[in-house]
Amino acid sequence: MDIKFDSIYVNAIEKNSGIFVGPNSQNGWSTQSKENAALGTVVGTANVIHHNVNVIHDEDEIDTPIITEQKTSGKGSS
Repeated sequence: MDIKFDSIYVNAIEKNSGIFVGPNSQNGWSTQSKENAALGTVVGTANVIHHNVNVIHDEDEIDTPIITEQKTSGKGSS
């Protein structure tokens, strides 16, 4: 089965995303992230937000600690 695109349009790239064209392989991807949204998302037409105060109480000592794992194939190991 062949799938052919005349054009590829991308509106947004999010975390841990990619665009790959042609024969390829992506191995070993990982992502770690953290977000705090005090206000959230405002959706609609002609929205007005007056005198807002956003407070985030975040007790983490370390934001987004990066944890990496060492993977071994097991071949040739003693």
